[in-house]
Amino acid sequence: MGKKYSGLKEAFDGFLAGAVTPEALKPVAAPFGIYQQRNGNFMVRVRVNGGEIACGKLAGLAGILDTTGGRVHLTSRQDVQLHDVPAARVLDAVLASDRLGLPFKGGGGNTYRNILVSADSGLSEEALFDVYPYAQALNRAMQRCEKAFALPRKLKIGFFTGGHELVRASVQDLGFVAKIRDGQKGFSVYVAGGMGRESSVGLELCGFLPAAHTVRAAVALTELFYDHGDRVNRHQARLRFLLKRLGAEAFQRLYLEYFARTEAAAVRVRAAAPHDAVIQGLKRGRAATDVAGFPLWEQIAVSATRFGDEVTSVRLFVPYGNLEAGQLRTLAALAEEYGSPTVRLLPTQDILIPLVHRSALPGLYERLRQELADVDLTFSSYKGHLVTCVGASVCKIGIADSPAVGDAIAAVLDRSLPPDTPEKLRLLKAVADGLRISGCPNACSGHPAARVGIECLRRREGEEVKTLGCVFAGTGVGPDGQARLSERLPGEPVSPEQLAQKVLELGQG
Repeated sequence: MGKKYSGLKEAFDGFLAGAVTPEALKPVAAPFGIYQQRNGNFMVRVRVNGGEIACGKLAGLAGILDTTGGRVHLTSRQDVQLHDVPAARVLDAVLASDRLGLPFKGGGGNTYRNILVSADSGLSEEALFDVYPYAQALNRAMQRCEKAFALPRKLKIGFFTGGHELVRASVQDLGFVAKIRDGQKGFSVYVAGGMGRESSVGLELCGFLPAAHTVRAAVALTELFYDHGDRVNRHQARLRFLLKRLGAEAFQRLYLEYFARTEAAAVRVRAAAPHDAVIQGLKRGRAATDVAGFPLWEQIAVSATRFGDEVTSVRLFVPYGNLEAGQLRTLAALAEEYGSPTVRLLPTQDILIPLVHRSALPGLYERLRQELADVDLTFSSYKGHLVTCVGASVCKIGIADSPAVGDAIAAVLDRSLPPDTPEKLRLLKAVADGLRISGCPNACSGHPAARVGIECLRRREGEEVKTLGCVFAGTGVGPDGQARLSERLPGEPVSPEQLAQKVLELGQG
């Protein structure tokens, strides 16, 4: 174990012996991404940079669950949480993950968090270029930056493949948006956005940063935040509050001073295209498409890639983002069997198999329906497929049970439209990608940046305490080219059934 986890072991040994309270344990465990759940067990967060993980490592996580118990939860930040791990098994989970090459450092607390990467990077024609190599280079550099793990508050970074993801970039503490100028790869850079208390879009810090300077840009911002962030008032500690205090001009001037004196090696990467052998090794299958339910699934789950008509990407819709150990192992084995050495975790809490041969799609669909019949990976119902935070039944600071609200909305949506109509298909895509439900104002689902966002609350009405929700809408890019967040629609909070009607209205709009 060495020194890496010695403090964590000491804290958990004390906790198990009754000598360390949950309150005293949290400051030690949180920077590793380990938090106690409402039921007394623990959530252990595994960083997966950019959400890309080898199938073998995914199967390895299933093996860890065999020993520790619990389940996997996929997050909207493209990492993996092991839920319901008993306190006595937390160190086992940490050490086993570390042996898989998934170390615990900065999964929570006042640290730099998992780096987001556009799921279409290197796959889609729409993506300007593959941003994964830059995210990987930055992650390696940040892991060596001690100040990145002793910040006033958390720091969230994301890499995005083009202007179509401007809103997502603008709500990061540091967002890189791919851009090409005069044939040179680079990024527009946005800083100090965020969601939660006083959600706001960030400042465009730089219209074009040559891609070679991404590490320098991030380290400079980390140094600035380390020196000037509020370490007294936690509620004013995020980077967006520093921007608010200084103002845009002063913040930008201060940043340029830090950038000028920051030393960091230029990023030299080569576009990470799949080796020809990977494409050639994709499993082939029969071309028949007469499998019941296949045509609809193909429309919603299969995407074209830049590798020609015969190579596709396949989205596996994971209900609630949750998988048991056996389901995770089967899924990893299927992805590898069909020829993809990695999978990508999506911000929608789903999984993408990046490369699948088109002729193999009917066979893959049948295998998913047969071998994983207990988990609706093909979206036959809305239940479990509305993106929510984990909710108050798990989260100790949550207010409302957001997954239960999602289930109530899903029941209405399932009854509302016949399954094969164009209207149902349009709504399905809208809610799978554009609906977010949070159980409190902390906005862990990202509802202020969603096409349709719902913020839940609890209100006493007479003798009964009811769960209600407020609807947010209007996010997008304005005529001025600036990102804007959704705003709360007028009116009082309403019941889940009334929320469903609003989702139907906005989703079909």
